[in-house]
Amino acid sequence: MQSPDSHHEIRPIVIGTAGHIDHGKSTLVRALTGVDPDRLKEERERGLTIDLGFAPLELSDGRHVGLVDVPGHERFIRNMVAGATGVDLVVLVVAADDGVMPQTREHLSILEMVGVNRGMVALTKIDMVDEELVELAEEDVRELVEGTFLEGAPVQRVSAHTGEGLDEIKALLEELALAVEPRSAEGVFRMPIQRVFSLKGFGTVVTGIPGSGSVRVGEQVEILPGGKLAKVRGLQAYGETTDIVRAGHSSALNLTDVDHKRLSRGAVIATPGYFRPISMVAARLTALPSLGRPITNRMTVRLHTGTHDARGELVLLDRDEIPPGEEGLVQVRLEEPVVSAPGDRFVLRLLSPVMTLGGGVVLEES
Repeated sequence: MQSPDSHHEIRPIVIGTAGHIDHGKSTLVRALTGVDPDRLKEERERGLTIDLGFAPLELSDGRHVGLVDVPGHERFIRNMVAGATGVDLVVLVVAADDGVMPQTREHLSILEMVGVNRGMVALTKIDMVDEELVELAEEDVRELVEGTFLEGAPVQRVSAHTGEGLDEIKALLEELALAVEPRSAEGVFRMPIQRVFSLKGFGTVVTGIPGSGSVRVGEQVEILPGGKLAKVRGLQAYGETTDIVRAGHSSALNLTDVDHKRLSRGAVIATPGYFRPISMVAARLTALPSLGRPITNRMTVRLHTGTHDARGELVLLDRDEIPPGEEGLVQVRLEEPVVSAPGDRFVLRLLSPVMTLGGGVVLEES
């Protein structure tokens, strides 16, 4: 939470990466921003993204937008979902030497379920294969995105190693970012927590991407679940000190009167008195079109909303089963409370065997 030497204007847009493990998401982010999104020692030692990473991307006019790098391994899909919920547009990363892989498909499905509706494809590692394989990989990608929000989106070939295509990707991302309507700073402040840590001399720091509203230094916030009140001691957006953070900023809040050990990812920082934890969620659920089975009553599931995921029982309300690609009204009875509101997007995953079932929109809470 140190003061920077200079300040940059921020366009409140967040760009996310998505794609299979080892397809070059983090390498591409480093090449575009100069920032290594793999902050954990284990990530750097293993060359494997485990958790969410963040970096600011500078536009040609000097403004910044945020980049969120997500893990590609199937074991860390819950971390991927936590990052995807704050994204306005996406770069789907596909390696030319591999083509479309299982997490390419799953990540694309998850992005659709959480409401992302624009983006592009980066075809990486083009320096590692011949032209014919690059052509085949691009054909594979275009077939994958047919019927999705990425149908007709740019597919840019790139090598983070040689630099070929990097300028073109930057230009495409700037064009997309400028076309996205920035999130409104109006309304009640709510930020799902992505990270919690303590800094010597500062105390508790929480990070995340506010979904609505804004907060200023000196204001009071509520931590949910639990209802603990805390005061905002300091704020940063993309690593730079500021007096206010708002929806669409990758933000860090320095809080007083709360122990960082009592906070974790999935909790919510909000304007006091507006939100409450809920244990039952009524929703409209759409089953994945690629799902190999119908969704049935009384499944044990995991509900992902915001940065939280909670185990629960799925109850179908208007039909006996939901076939792949179809939708129905459901209730999810949770074993632990979550903080959600009507209109929030969610992803539903089966607990055993672990698989993504579908997603949809929260209708009401109780």
